[in-house]
Amino acid sequence: MIHPTAVIDKEAVLGRNADIGAYAVIGKGVRIGDNAAISPYVHIKGDTDIGENVSIGSGAVIGGYAQMLGSKKPNGKIRIGRNNVLREYVTVNSSSSPDKETVIGENNLLMAFAHIAHDCRLGNNVVICNGSLVAGHVEIQDKAFISGNVVVHQFVRIGRIAMVGGLSRVNQDIPPFMMVVGDSKVWSVNLVGLKRAGFSNEDVLKVKKVFKILYASKLPMKKALDQIKEIDSRHAQEIIDFVSASKRGVSGYKRGTLLEKLFLDYPYFIRSKIETYDLLNRDFPLAGVKTGTS
Repeated sequence: MIHPTAVIDKEAVLGRNADIGAYAVIGKGVRIGDNAAISPYVHIKGDTDIGENVSIGSGAVIGGYAQMLGSKKPNGKIRIGRNNVLREYVTVNSSSSPDKETVIGENNLLMAFAHIAHDCRLGNNVVICNGSLVAGHVEIQDKAFISGNVVVHQFVRIGRIAMVGGLSRVNQDIPPFMMVVGDSKVWSVNLVGLKRAGFSNEDVLKVKKVFKILYASKLPMKKALDQIKEIDSRHAQEIIDFVSASKRGVSGYKRGTLLEKLFLDYPYFIRSKIETYDLLNRDFPLAGVKTGTS
């Protein structure tokens, strides 16, 4: 299952049933898990560890050195968990030093031309759409959804089940369960994401209450958090913990006009009526394997 034109260093480690395409280059020290599907012209290098059932699309470069002034060779690490799909021309840079790691968890989908810079940490079940750029030291928590052509500033954190609309610029933290559209502005609760994540109606109502206190009440942040503490909800506490730990500050509130609600909010509502792929159970044609649940 290894194409004769592939170049594989003798010190690279390949798992069982690895499928290596034409002209792929696997460098020294790379470790690839079982049932991996590496497409043609992929280049993997550096101290890179890739889990089982991972699919990497044509032209992707994994393990390039950190894009920082003074960096001339890969000297960091990359850890990519199982059941990930990295589509065509995705780039993932190694960490900025050997004592750090660039980490991609499990069951993530990175669409074509997405870029993950040095020292980033992605959780599980994250979707990053085509052309989105994630700068260094960014943390993206579980089940976050990053739409197409989004740019994320370095050191930003994106909370669990948050959603970022297409073409957005994110330069401040996004609390869990929120939806950002535009220039780091929170528009509403990510209702579609909460529904898909199995939140009960009661849980959704409590998250909405947190949103109103945090963004619509115009209270100072400390007073808003004190008021949110009175809500009996682990999801409310998760938001409190996230906001309290913020170093860059959290994204502000954007009150939409009528036209903006019609053209931005309403399509998101409609999406809740549309069946979508289950990332844990669908067949990926590129991978040639069916991913399993974790």
